[in-house]
Amino acid sequence: MKTMVLDASVPRIVLTKILGRFSRGAYFAPTAPVRLATIPDPRLPARDWVRVKNRACGICGSDLHQIFLDVSLDVAPTALPSHQRIFLGHEMVGDVIEIGGAVRDFKIGDRVVRWGRADDCRARGRAELCPACARGHRVLCGYASEPREHHPIGGGFGDSFITPASTLLRVPNDLTDEQATLVEPAAVAIHAASRGVDPNGVIGYLLIQAIRAIQPACEITALAQFDWQAELAKQYGAHNTILAREDGFTQVARLTGAREYARGDNRMLMGGFDVVFDVVGIASTLNNALRWTRAGGTVVLVGVNLHRMKLDLTPVWYQEVNLIGAVGHDVVTWDGEALSTFELAMKWMQTGKLNCDGLITHRFALEDYRNAFAVATDKRVHRSVKVVFDLSTI
Repeated sequence: MKTMVLDASVPRIVLTKILGRFSRGAYFAPTAPVRLATIPDPRLPARDWVRVKNRACGICGSDLHQIFLDVSLDVAPTALPSHQRIFLGHEMVGDVIEIGGAVRDFKIGDRVVRWGRADDCRARGRAELCPACARGHRVLCGYASEPREHHPIGGGFGDSFITPASTLLRVPNDLTDEQATLVEPAAVAIHAASRGVDPNGVIGYLLIQAIRAIQPACEITALAQFDWQAELAKQYGAHNTILAREDGFTQVARLTGAREYARGDNRMLMGGFDVVFDVVGIASTLNNALRWTRAGGTVVLVGVNLHRMKLDLTPVWYQEVNLIGAVGHDVVTWDGEALSTFELAMKWMQTGKLNCDGLITHRFALEDYRNAFAVATDKRVHRSVKVVFDLSTI
């Protein structure tokens, strides 16, 4: 099995973070935690497991956070037990090539995507589901950090992986591999939209479409860093755009009719947007989101930032702004049917409600992963939206 792994060795992490201040190449040096490895093909450890051969896999922002060690060790999730070896890549599509004796929902040759981290109650074979898993939000499983007998091996950045069959969903024949690599981020976008615009990456563009599907009458404003991102946002359904170089407070007041007040550099709006989705999640965007939301409105935090932040939370009580989080994917009711957001994403792709054309901008062979990660990171130079590994020839 060829697969990309991150060995969570503290000495390697510390050394690489120090060397990374001087050279980006330190993150791929022999001393770095991340490496492309060849390991013996593992056997299926249980009768309800399967083996999948990868066809393609997208690079997610969370992958880049791990690869470039963009995380502080004092944030809440790092207090939880974690695996010493992490297999990278989760936006994959592949073919089932081996099944255990107890697998009934899949057959060899089925094209599939994987749901989540394979640490939830169903993946563990628990008869009694925790409350999160019972309602379909398996990413929030209460047992995800508990010890387990067998661990999934391999990820999307490699030729294959093994996993419990309960973590997979079949891909309809009329969806392309490229669309399938976008199912996971689309499912995340649908979940975030259902929890309640600020697109900067593929989640943002899918989120615009998900919001329009759920609330067709709403007016969407997108904040973009670059002009070409603003054009894409309009292409995928945004009515208005604000560029990061513009005065955001002035633009929000113009678009929403809010009144602006200021004491020096300290600025506040009375009025603003009904809902703001922050898909970046850094201190500057979240502070602005809280001040650009009307009294009683909602800020949905979607972006992943693994560092402590200095925030002004006074709008939460002074204006009763609701600050809520959105992570992963869940089960929602659509047209009277309970569907995982994975299933709903695929349905919307089939009907054209989710337009994926143009979202995949770059493709690389796995061996060229250094360039792939560089392109995915530097949007200013490469105008990258979604970067994908083509794994069909491995």
